Amino acid sequence: MARRSKAEAEQTRAAILDAAEHQFFDNGVSCTTLSHIASRAGVTRGAIYWHFANKTDLFNAMLERIHLPFRQMLGELEQANEQSALAQIKDVMKRAMILVEEDPQYYRVLTIVFHRCEYIEELNPVVVQQDQLNQEVVENLTMAFTRAADNGELNEAITPQDAAIALNALVGGLLSQFLQHPGFISLSKQLDTLLDTLFIGLAKQG
Repeated sequence: MARRSKAEAEQTRAAILDAAEHQFFDNGVSCTTLSHIASRAGVTRGAIYWHFANKTDLFNAMLERIHLPFRQMLGELEQANEQSALAQIKDVMKRAMILVEEDPQYYRVLTIVFHRCEYIEELNPVVVQQDQLNQEVVENLTMAFTRAADNGELNEAITPQDAAIALNALVGGLLSQFLQHPGFISLSKQLDTLLDTLFIGLAKQG
């Protein structure tokens, strides 16, 4: 019985997260209340409070569902593989971005983060979490670009940190445009060329 109750609780939690994700995507975060989410999930507000302290806590949990796989990809940059360092960086970032195009959940959640979320006082903890993830991305990229510099692959005029900041900015901008203007960019068809607008300059010349 206890095992069944735990499974039912996990199922209810997942249903609440699914409902929140779709509600935030359809109507924006600030216009979505816990009552809206409860109605969409087919549960009571009390059921939401059983699993989540407030809307911010619920929002954070929704983000974590996609952050975990993305962090695993970033973790690949901590270890060299058979590719050159620059090729490895490009491959990891490309796979992470293609996932947004191919996986509806990534598409919805990142659309919420980029275009359906007002970073108001209520969601300040979410802003902190996003800043932490952004810093984590830059740190992982800086480490990987340092390996590229040590291998003689990186343009000597560019520091590993500057390369990391530039790539992070390019990826963020491309994702924002892709999510805001569906059909304007095809990540699966154009991403290699779009990333190369930066990587050609990052590579050591001559």
